Amino acid sequence: MAPSQDAILNSLLEGIRAYNARIPRLYVGTDSFDLDAEMPLLLNLPSAPLACREPLAEFEAVNAHFSAQVHAFFNAVHILEDMADKQSSDELDLIRQDENLRPVVIRIVDQSFDIYLDCWHRTFHTRRLTVKNPDSLPLLNRGTQLRVVPYQAYSSDMANMRPVSLRTLLELATRLPHLRELNCPWLWERLPITFTSRALRRFARVWEGPWRDERAEFGRGVRHVMPLLPSSLTKVRLWFWTPNPRGDEADQAAQMPDLVRASSSPSSTNEFDGMDPVSLGLRDLGSRLEELDICALITPDLFPSGGDGLSWPQMRHLKVEFYPCSPDGSWYFSGPRGEDPHATGFVITREEHYPPGLEDDDETHALYSDEQDEYWGDEDIYDHRQPDMFRTLPIAERINTLLLAFASSLQQQKMPSLQDAELFTWLTWRPSEERAQEYEGSDDAPPSTDDEETILFRWGVRYDAPKGDGKGKVTWQVGEDWRPEDEIIRAFEDLVGGDGENMEWKAFEFMGERERDLDVYI
Repeated sequence: MAPSQDAILNSLLEGIRAYNARIPRLYVGTDSFDLDAEMPLLLNLPSAPLACREPLAEFEAVNAHFSAQVHAFFNAVHILEDMADKQSSDELDLIRQDENLRPVVIRIVDQSFDIYLDCWHRTFHTRRLTVKNPDSLPLLNRGTQLRVVPYQAYSSDMANMRPVSLRTLLELATRLPHLRELNCPWLWERLPITFTSRALRRFARVWEGPWRDERAEFGRGVRHVMPLLPSSLTKVRLWFWTPNPRGDEADQAAQMPDLVRASSSPSSTNEFDGMDPVSLGLRDLGSRLEELDICALITPDLFPSGGDGLSWPQMRHLKVEFYPCSPDGSWYFSGPRGEDPHATGFVITREEHYPPGLEDDDETHALYSDEQDEYWGDEDIYDHRQPDMFRTLPIAERINTLLLAFASSLQQQKMPSLQDAELFTWLTWRPSEERAQEYEGSDDAPPSTDDEETILFRWGVRYDAPKGDGKGKVTWQVGEDWRPEDEIIRAFEDLVGGDGENMEWKAFEFMGERERDLDVYI
């Protein structure tokens, strides 16, 4: 049974009273409202074992449990706010009175079992949790920041995590009338994991149909909530996937899905006019923000262009980390020698790309059993990966389109308040054994040493707007041997005076691990 409203309220009050009883007392009252949303323990009894795949009815029971917790939490915080409003002047504050942020934090705890299954089909969840009847949630007047994160958000391992609907996050934001910040440092998007084990690749499959549908739901959700979001909301961080500090372990030779092309249903054919719904949704959000920090698969549709009449008049700080692959399945980068095995993404179909697809579960179970015997005595089968990461050279016709859209959006008439903006990605050199042999002794590949299996480097451009009588600055970090088209150079030169003096070209910094700000996840 989900925790009741009274139980959550009592827990909040106990924490506040314990805090207020501390000596010496620097502050009084809570400065945040926190919920660890736990999943119901699933019983895998020997006499009644769980099915290897989660049935819809079972998921709906888990979702009802989650939804009830969120409703109880919002009701409890609302009562706490009412109690704080009615306090006398001689009572210690229940809620801190300063102007600092007061976060409303919902951490999604992993799914657990009394006895874990031998099968891994339940380890990686596709269905997303939702909050039922979000319009009936009480308004939380004291909350000024909303954070919804996995309980172990600092980890990039999706095992046993239950993702939350992107639309639900947006709907929750509308229940905080004085919301200033929306901060979600991982929205549970992930790329396929390159397990050496073929069975684990099947178990951990990122089902392409639901992936595309969830991105479309984000676009719809933004359209729905835009009129409902409080005018106080000025800062948003939305990281759709969480960066791995040692580089993603992907197979960049595999064909990616086309997450942009609409499904064949009549209702969705022209819904987004053939554009990426996530990029469009972020573009709409940007029109009302001062700060936007995103980590996402994007297209040039993200940036307001000359023809759409849109602008971001309040935008001051813009930070865009894009994935090297576009959501339509094409890549912005190739191998150093132009390798681009798949120029387009594959079409998603109902028959093949929604679970269970065409998979034979008995065959997968037998394959996994055989592979476990093969790996017995070695390190865990889960830790064996076969990445092939080799895309380090920009594909001109694709990256230039993105760069030009970015440069055009930075013009004074579109972002008159802008102070700085950056567009960047992290590229990784960790080729397969076969590809590594092809490049052995060659200068085409990024420099590496024998003790560095993975090489990462940052690729991108940053714009610092003029201050006072200055001209501003454009800083490129795209390598010594590559330059964008002249049209793009001119577009950036126009931002800083047109003579090229305020254009800096930085060399790559090659490293084995990128820096990571763990405070983002706290």
